[in-house]
Amino acid sequence: MAICGRIVESVGEGVTDLVPGDHVLPVFTGECKECAHCKSEESNMCELLRINPDRKVMISDGQARFSVDGQPIYHFLGTSTFSEYTVVHSGCVAKINPQAPLDKVCILSCGFCTGFGATVNVAKPKKGSTVAIFGLGAVGLSAFTENLNFDTILLREPPVE
Repeated sequence: MAICGRIVESVGEGVTDLVPGDHVLPVFTGECKECAHCKSEESNMCELLRINPDRKVMISDGQARFSVDGQPIYHFLGTSTFSEYTVVHSGCVAKINPQAPLDKVCILSCGFCTGFGATVNVAKPKKGSTVAIFGLGAVGLSAFTENLNFDTILLREPPVE
């Protein structure tokens, strides 16, 4: 079973917004909270922590945190979550409610902002509108929310046989 939620075991020097015991979810689109994009209401593509598949090391010192037989094991998308323990930049985790069951929580990632954002900011359906949603993944489910006042038709692809 994959468990997406994690518990902070320790924090490094200068980390002030997390403490050991906090429940978190790793996110590969981190936020430094200081750059122009993080302070903007229109973007979340942090200049420091944005998705960069070529960055294989920690930003603070340019080093990998794990190795086998002296050979570095590089980070993937800043989170390296395919391991029991990992080391991440504090901006690459989202603190969650400690009562949320760690084996049930997950991040919808860009699916939520894509589906919800496209519905609210682009399509802008009026109350009583009929809307077709193709697919029931993170994007489709995020477009369909109880907070929107429109009649909805859900369409999905037939199961693959």
